[in-house]
This record gives sequence, structure tokens and C-alpha cells, in this order.
Amino acid sequence: MTVLRIATRTSALAIAQSELVAARLRTAHPGLTTELVGVNTTGDTDRTSPIAALTEMGAFVRSVQTAVLDGRADIAVHSCKDLPTESPLDIAAFPERANPYDVLVGTRWNDLPTGAIVGTGSPRRVEQLKRLRDDLGFIELRGNVETRISKIASGAAAAAVLAHAGLSRLGLRDSISSIFDLEEMVPAPAQGIIAVEAEPDSEAHVLVSAIDDAAVRRQAETERGLLIATGAGCRTSLAALAVLHGADIQFTVFVADRAGPRRVTVTATGPEAAVEAARSSLEI
Repeated sequence: MTVLRIATRTSALAIAQSELVAARLRTAHPGLTTELVGVNTTGDTDRTSPIAALTEMGAFVRSVQTAVLDGRADIAVHSCKDLPTESPLDIAAFPERANPYDVLVGTRWNDLPTGAIVGTGSPRRVEQLKRLRDDLGFIELRGNVETRISKIASGAAAAAVLAHAGLSRLGLRDSISSIFDLEEMVPAPAQGIIAVEAEPDSEAHVLVSAIDDAAVRRQAETERGLLIATGAGCRTSLAALAVLHGADIQFTVFVADRAGPRRVTVTATGPEAAVEAARSSLEI
């Protein structure tokens, strides 16, 4: 294989992530040519359904996966947090993880006035923000990263919560007004991770496996493992971050359900043990 076709959404962030993957692959395999195959997804065209619901049903990834399944592309690149736990393809590589934390765009956190409106469509973010400030109001801002930033500038909300990783990959770090630390807000499972899928046992799978990061894979398997074990989706207020300390995994989880909001940090020696320890402590 001398040309590798990469299926991707056509948003600026998706293209940036796919180009990053393409560059890693060309470095790993000198002489390899890469080609992006742009795909429009249901999530990109549906402007009415809540973003959390679209993500849970795989609306941002299914069409990209189909491009591989029907032969238009060889691999698919996704933001891992958009990827459902059940997939027709195999994750051949988790090439890298950017900063996983959430940030505020617009007004600085400490400068938000009483009753300020914050833009986010994520139940996870809303529940954690309520714990920090019970006076805030919330509104969902639709569109890509650049569109949401422009809506803040136009006054649609005082600020919006976005992922540091997306802003960083788009070269928009200067738009960040505040960064939430882990004590303030636990990020979405697999936030900041890129997932590269391919058909199992294919030549493309072998090529892509060369850029897999073993440490990032352990983090992804831990955080996504919690989603699998609990059956939670994007409409659930569940957050998780795995931090590696040698052989140990420090696993911080937040959940808000009928039993109320709660969080825990556990330490274990592997993904399955970390997931079980967190579930047991939180009774989820």
C-alpha cells in the first residue's frame, strides 16, 4: 500500500486531527502517501437535536466509518470522545493525547457576573458547573468551535465551555480565558484523544498500529471501559480521567444521577481494576 485514504469529517478540527495522523503515518512509513476523504455526517447537518444525543447515537462518526466499510477510504479518524463503545471497525491506534481539560472562552471564570449564561450542551459540564456556581444559567450553542467562539463574541452567552484539546489543535489557545483543573471539572472520557479505526487484519490496520501510543491506549481503555461497564452515554453526567503513574492508574470519576452528584479518585494497577474500584466506590 503506497496511498492511504483517510476518512474524516470536514470540520476544521476534524481536518486538523486527520492531518496530524497523516503526518505521523508518513513519518512512520517513508514513501507512504496520504489522502483525506471528506465525509459529511448526520451530526454536522442536524441543527436541531441536542449535541449530547447526537454524540450518543454516533451521529458524528457513523458516516466516516461507512466510508471505510464501503471501500472509499482505508482508515477513519475520530475524536475519541465522539466514538461509541460499539463499533464495526477496530481501533488500530490512539496516536496521542492533547490537554484533556475543559476551558472557558469569553469571560474569565472569576469575572462571571451573578446569573451569567454559560454556553454548553453537555450534561456532564452543567452538573459540575452547578457545583461550583449554583447561580449560573446555561444555553446550548450549536456549530463548530469557531462558530461557538463567534457566538460568545456576539453576546449569545457570557462564556462557553470547550475542550482545551480542540482549541489547541486549531491554534486558538489565545481564546482561552480560564482553564478548569481536575478539582473543578473532570473531563469527558477520552477527551483529547484521537482514535484511528481500520478493518481488522487489514494492511491499513498494520500500518496504523505503528503510531499507537501504549500509554494513551491504557488511558483510553480505562475511561472507555467505564462507559462500557456502566452503559453510560453522552447524555449521562459521567466524567472520567485516567492519569498514569508508572504501573498504577490514578482514576478520577464524577457522576450525577438519581443518587446525586459525587466523585472519587482511586488508584489501581490496570484498566479493569481501576474501573471496578471506581464503580464500587460510587455505586454505579
